[in-house]
Amino acid sequence: MTNLAVRSWKRLMMCQPTSFDVIHQGHNAYMTMDSPVDRALAMKQWEGVKSTFESIGVEVEVIKNMPGQVDQVFCANCALVWGGKALISNMFNPPRRAESEPTIEWFKQRNFEVYDSRPHSLNLEGCGDFAYNYNRKHAYLGYGFRSDKESYDLVKDVIDFTGTEFHSLHLVSELCYHLDTAMLSLSQGHVLVFPPAFDTHSLNLIKEVNGADNIIEISEEDCVDNFVPNAIPVHDGDKHYVVGMAFSPELHKKLTDLGYEVLITPYQEFRKSGGSIRCSVLDIGI
Repeated sequence: MTNLAVRSWKRLMMCQPTSFDVIHQGHNAYMTMDSPVDRALAMKQWEGVKSTFESIGVEVEVIKNMPGQVDQVFCANCALVWGGKALISNMFNPPRRAESEPTIEWFKQRNFEVYDSRPHSLNLEGCGDFAYNYNRKHAYLGYGFRSDKESYDLVKDVIDFTGTEFHSLHLVSELCYHLDTAMLSLSQGHVLVFPPAFDTHSLNLIKEVNGADNIIEISEEDCVDNFVPNAIPVHDGDKHYVVGMAFSPELHKKLTDLGYEVLITPYQEFRKSGGSIRCSVLDIGI
């Protein structure tokens, strides 16, 4: 495991959900507004996730939830971070665009090199549509719903991917509107993938660069109901953790047999907005 890999998912941004609610019906397939958000339960679940991370050696830094910004808890979407640079997002949905200015200030206060994508007039939703292998040999930008295909060139111009192959992946299922709802690279080289989320070329590329033996195809239950691709992999010492909201018994056993310790922490209130744990954290240590 390289030094770069050891840093992955060890320093996170989170946003305490003081304003969280679901008020924008139809922004994704999950925002049906069939049942109201239990805000006290949501806060308890968020605190449980934060405590779980801290218990396994992860440093968490919190950005303030601005009044009225109901989706800011999903801070993975606010920026794309790599090598000390923060590329600020240009959100697809207008109600989220007010998150950009406090995000810029937050990163500047921590001495990140900040780039603003908004003047380029391209939709780009940060680490919601950006993923990378734990060893940093491959990185991916998803497009099709929230981020534009052309944003790949912008990211490549701003971010130094020396030593990392940077790929573009086409999302085709509305159930997987961000890349972080469709695939997850784990700390021992395995990749969880929901095949219907991708076009044929993109799915074949994922298999080619990771090796077919490392691909674990997951069920619709684990993707859509359990939001497993939205889990977080953490490597700490001799432990390989997967922190997620829920797992089918079959997938739980498969991961355990492969040497992963599966940590389940409830987060179902946030699924009402089409998000889960990975949506709610931004890896700022990479």
